Amino acid sequence: MAKKKIKKESEEELEDDIGDLEEEEVEIELPKITKKSPKDEKELEETFSITTELEEEEEEEDLEFELEKKPEFPDYKYLDLKIYEVTENNYEIEIIGQSHGFCNILVKHLLNIEGVNIAAYKMTGLEPPKIYLSFKNGHKIKDILHKGIESLREEVLEVKKHFQKLM
Repeated sequence: MAKKKIKKESEEELEDDIGDLEEEEVEIELPKITKKSPKDEKELEETFSITTELEEEEEEEDLEFELEKKPEFPDYKYLDLKIYEVTENNYEIEIIGQSHGFCNILVKHLLNIEGVNIAAYKMTGLEPPKIYLSFKNGHKIKDILHKGIESLREEVLEVKKHFQKLM
């Protein structure tokens, strides 16, 4: 029973407090608004027009700057190669920073080149991937690598065209 009386008393106190607030007058101060003279309006318009002109000039400069940033040609990643001649017409090539995917497809393209006897790669986690090449006499390593990379580039461009058709 005691609990019920406490609840009733607290509710009655709240009602009394609310009643007290209703009886009191609350004064609110609002900011004073004054009319601006025509001079103030002209100055405001002038500053607004100056700032918009400056912003437009900055936007034009930004557009020019953005156009200058974009390269005309795509960014190419150059291969970091180290070529070692093991014996005559047998080479070991380290390709730093490449994965199984790149080495595998490069070896496939190298095997399709006339004059290449053996093309294989080995990749471990301890050292960079290595491609082993063996070719017939009369061929140069630079020519064979160049032909292999060019055939790989042609295949990539062909695949790119097919994907663009799908999009």
